[in-house]
Amino acid sequence: MATNESFVAGGGLEGGPELIDAHTHVMRSEDHGREAFGYFLSRNPRSGHAAEPVAYGTVDELRGIMRRNGVSRSNILMFTWSGQYWRDGQFALPDGQAHAAAAAELRCRIVQRISDNNAWAQEVARENPEFSYFCGVDAVLMSEEQLLAEVEARVAHGALGVKIVPRDMRIRGDDPRLRPLFDWCARQEVPVLTEASGHAGAPSRPAYFEKALSDFPSLKIIFAHCGHNPVFGEGADAEVVDLAQRFPGVAADLSLRLLEVADGHVAPQRLVEFVRDLGTDRVLYGSNYVLAELLQPDVDGSRPQPTRTEASLAAFRALPFTPDEAEAIGSGNFRRITGRSC
Repeated sequence: MATNESFVAGGGLEGGPELIDAHTHVMRSEDHGREAFGYFLSRNPRSGHAAEPVAYGTVDELRGIMRRNGVSRSNILMFTWSGQYWRDGQFALPDGQAHAAAAAELRCRIVQRISDNNAWAQEVARENPEFSYFCGVDAVLMSEEQLLAEVEARVAHGALGVKIVPRDMRIRGDDPRLRPLFDWCARQEVPVLTEASGHAGAPSRPAYFEKALSDFPSLKIIFAHCGHNPVFGEGADAEVVDLAQRFPGVAADLSLRLLEVADGHVAPQRLVEFVRDLGTDRVLYGSNYVLAELLQPDVDGSRPQPTRTEASLAAFRALPFTPDEAEAIGSGNFRRITGRSC
């Protein structure tokens, strides 16, 4: 992507809309990036992948992409793969009477890791005005008291929203363990961004959130990837459109979907029509950095290059939106939904 264009004060390329990346996953260190690649995503030489990831997802890596491409701010979705830690940890627990105490200790350690990761993201956002964050929680491993205390503390110290991953927790959006979170976020007008998927058996179907949206009318739910249905526009994607037409708090982000345009799988005009059906006041720009980089396959046996985030940017800038639509999706909707005025 060309890097010799000039920038406007808001951070975008000259003549284009300001861009806030609403959906990024930033790692605490290169070792954390290796963990995301090798452990969370199971990429390693045995699975036919390189030993090292093409990107580590660090703050400095993302800041470089932002500066090269005119992105004014990035929002970190602080996701701890706590459910995976918990399930894998069961294999190491002792038998007999010691089992219960060891399981309780493991749960405590994982909950502390969630809080530690949130604290790290909080510090990054405090020290770097070009970053914000949504704190992560796990409604299965955290008690109601722990969950609400974590969210209250993080929002009080700058978190703009909450991130949940039903696939990792292995619960649906209508699970009663999520209701205290939805109740609190609705009352405080704090948005919840959820992983979404239309793949068979996925617990994160958008339709599963209908009861929460009905029971908590002021709840703001942002569906990642606009539903992420395997066939664009159908299934989970159509569920997001349906919910958006019935509930004022529904929104979605474009992470991963822009790559379908960049790769030639979805026509640009088709994505624009879908976004207009959903509502151009409901959709946020997002890249899914660094997972978008880590999820790409090897090409002809060689390591891929860290270009997926930039491909999303290029695809978005080429979409035939009106200037007002591009401005809303690029930054305005994020500011309004999160209450961030600057």
